[in-house]
Amino acid sequence: MTLSSSAASMSYHPASSPSYASYLTPTSANPPPTSAMESDASPVVPPPPLSTASSSGNTSTPALQSRLASLRSQSSALSSELTKKLATSRSGQSLLHIGPSLSTLPPDLSTLLDALDPMLAEVTTYEKENLEELKRLVALGGGVRKALWRSRFGVECAEIYRDLCGAEMVLRRARGQDDEGGTGAEEKMGDQELHQVNSLERAAYTTLYLLQELQYSSAQVSAMTGASSSLTSTNTKVTVEHGEVTNSLPSLISVNDSELNGVIMEKSRFLMKLAPRIRRLESETAKCLVGKLEELLACIRNELMEDDEDDADPNGLNRFKDRKEELLLMIGNCLRGLALLGKGVDAESAFARVAIMPIIRSKLSMGKLDEGGSRGECAGLFFLLDDIANTVASMYGSLLRSSEGMFAHDTADTTGTSCSSMEVDLVVSGVWVPVATALMTDPGIKTAIFSPGIANVLQANYSALDTFLSELASNLLKTTPTDDSNEEKSSVESAELGDFSHLYYQPMITPNTIERAQSRLYSHPTTIEFSKKWNLPIYYQLRFAEFCARLDKALARVCSEGWEADVFTGDEKDNNAIRDQVGFELAIFVEVYDILTSMWKSNVFLRPLTHRFLRGAVQLVGRLLVFIKEGMDGKIEFGGNEETAEVNAESEGEGEPSETVVGIPSYLWNQRVEDLAIVSWELTILDTCMTHDYLDVVAKTVCPVDSESIKSTHNSSSELEEIRSLSSELLVESSRDISPLIEHSWNKLIVDNLISQCCVPLSAVKGVAATYRMTNRPSPTQASPFVATILRPLKEFDTTFSSRTPPQIGDGWKYQVIGTVADRYSVAVEELIATVKRTEEALKSRKTRRMMAGGMSDGEKVKLQLYLDHKEFKSHVEELDVDVERVAGLVKLRDLTQEAESLFEQTQNT
Repeated sequence: MTLSSSAASMSYHPASSPSYASYLTPTSANPPPTSAMESDASPVVPPPPLSTASSSGNTSTPALQSRLASLRSQSSALSSELTKKLATSRSGQSLLHIGPSLSTLPPDLSTLLDALDPMLAEVTTYEKENLEELKRLVALGGGVRKALWRSRFGVECAEIYRDLCGAEMVLRRARGQDDEGGTGAEEKMGDQELHQVNSLERAAYTTLYLLQELQYSSAQVSAMTGASSSLTSTNTKVTVEHGEVTNSLPSLISVNDSELNGVIMEKSRFLMKLAPRIRRLESETAKCLVGKLEELLACIRNELMEDDEDDADPNGLNRFKDRKEELLLMIGNCLRGLALLGKGVDAESAFARVAIMPIIRSKLSMGKLDEGGSRGECAGLFFLLDDIANTVASMYGSLLRSSEGMFAHDTADTTGTSCSSMEVDLVVSGVWVPVATALMTDPGIKTAIFSPGIANVLQANYSALDTFLSELASNLLKTTPTDDSNEEKSSVESAELGDFSHLYYQPMITPNTIERAQSRLYSHPTTIEFSKKWNLPIYYQLRFAEFCARLDKALARVCSEGWEADVFTGDEKDNNAIRDQVGFELAIFVEVYDILTSMWKSNVFLRPLTHRFLRGAVQLVGRLLVFIKEGMDGKIEFGGNEETAEVNAESEGEGEPSETVVGIPSYLWNQRVEDLAIVSWELTILDTCMTHDYLDVVAKTVCPVDSESIKSTHNSSSELEEIRSLSSELLVESSRDISPLIEHSWNKLIVDNLISQCCVPLSAVKGVAATYRMTNRPSPTQASPFVATILRPLKEFDTTFSSRTPPQIGDGWKYQVIGTVADRYSVAVEELIATVKRTEEALKSRKTRRMMAGGMSDGEKVKLQLYLDHKEFKSHVEELDVDVERVAGLVKLRDLTQEAESLFEQTQNT
């Protein structure tokens, strides 16, 4: 919609109306409302149409003036009302400000547009000229900025080239001094050599800087070429706002990427030309530093050899101390320079080659390995390794401490253990790696150490190397105690003489530092490879075969001689300790427990085989339980040799006459209650000690509590606690098969044996009737003799084993024995009473019944005897601490013999 059409739509009456000007002329400060204001104000009632002359015929001037005055009054009223409504609305308040300008509008809007066109054309032309000028200024500014960039990059390139030339000059001087002959180490020692080594370290810094600049420049070029397809070549940004496209003006603030990229490309091309020289500088610098390091290490070795010859000269000692400080300073420069270049491996290799390998070659040999023992026993391994560690510590301990202080970073991961790597690690790669490599590469030494074929030798070798490795960091990095007063005094005197070497950097070696070094030793790939050389499964098989042979031999003797056989083959001191502390009585159980504990002795146990030794212990206990179970099932006979057996016993060194031992006849021990009870008691002790005493033995070995032993385990406290918990669960599970054997032994085998023994005298119950039938014997006054023998086996057994009854068994087995015996006794009495009654009925029918003295028949005498026997039997049951009311057989006996109670009272009265 154009401005003219909009204006035309806003006019209420055509422009030719005679009263159009009157509507445009306001009568107050507020303009009349338009169609745009109708939403905020009430609609304005249009004035009534003017009367024409043809309609009214009154066109005189007074009438028109009157009509005009009326319209003006109406307009004024309407304007006031409109102003009030506009004042109360938000949009109306804005329209009030443009009210006065409406009076200045020309009658015709097209005239206004015609008047504005020249002015708009001039404004457009002015904007175009300003835009062109702005673009010109922005282009000039871009040129200035590009020139500044080129200038700055030019300065940087000049500095880079100057640094490159300076580093190359240092290397030429270093090579020139190294090529000069005729100068010994003492002549070169001094400020000049210190300056040379310092210059080499600075050259390493310069080389690192040049390499970083070259890498950064290459990365920038790669980024620019990779993103060139997505970049635009214009500076303007087109943005879309509210559906309209607007172009942003050029600005001096915005940076033209093409200008900057061009300058960067120029710098990159310059650095690419220097790249071969920079790479060559890196190689030459590393080579010079390695050569200087080897020279300094050889100088230390030579100085130490000379120092050993001049121990009596105090001046020589002071001179060596000064030279040693200077050598350590220069070696530190070399190590830092190589670390900067990422050539720490070269430094470690040089140290191992020049410093450590000569020591290893001079001390490691088969002769020294077997020193102190026969060939193949490696008796001198421990002392050989200890000698190597002490020699390295005495010669290069200060250097190792200095290197550890320079390159060890005191950082830890989330678990609290240090896991940071080192640029130069002389302790691990410089000392341990060459020692381990020497042990693994020499065929003779490798076979003698790792595969001796003898369990004791392999265990001793493993323990020696494990001890050497676990203490290597502390042995190499530990500081020797010095006299503080003498050291302070010498420091003051040296300062007075101009020697400030005591102010040099001294590394702080703390326990945490040593612990971090030890962690690096264990995690190094060489250590992992070294540990794989041990054939530990074969060692365990050899040991387990020894344990099994010892157990099988003991079980064989038990089968031959019974449970009381003296089969213990260990140390007598251990025998007494096991019997006193654990409580075993049978020698076979003492032997088994000694076998189990011997697994965890220091001369047998190897920590990597913990799981195997635990499994072996469970298997040995299971082997014993199977033997006992088969015996309880009657599958194993003891004895079996009734003839005389001669056992040859030979003393050490000379023979003695053979000892004659009488063999024992074969028998099943499950039929002997004494054997069953003692074996069950031994099983109860074994069950308890497996989860208590034996668990403590295992835990003290695998999870020690003292600080020194904890360090050698290489496990955290939480890991040790977890190992103890797993061991406890395994031993508890292995002892679950013991309790069923104990319950079966008591509740089945012992009960059945005692029942069979106690029921033997019950056969005499039938003889009570024969005692009084037609014998004219007087009435009984006491119980039958056999009654006292019924529970005699039970009473004797209870007296012997009451203190060795397993707690889980209780008194239930007694009730089973007494209840079964009482039931059988009551059945026998019931049958006898029935027989007596049938006999009395038969005699009564024949009328041949005779009355004896006192008027008591034979049947009544039998009943009275049974009553007395019941009372005697009941008293014996009460002596066994058994509640007679809980024994059904006793209750039945009481009911069966109650009839004779009156006869018993009758005899008591007479």
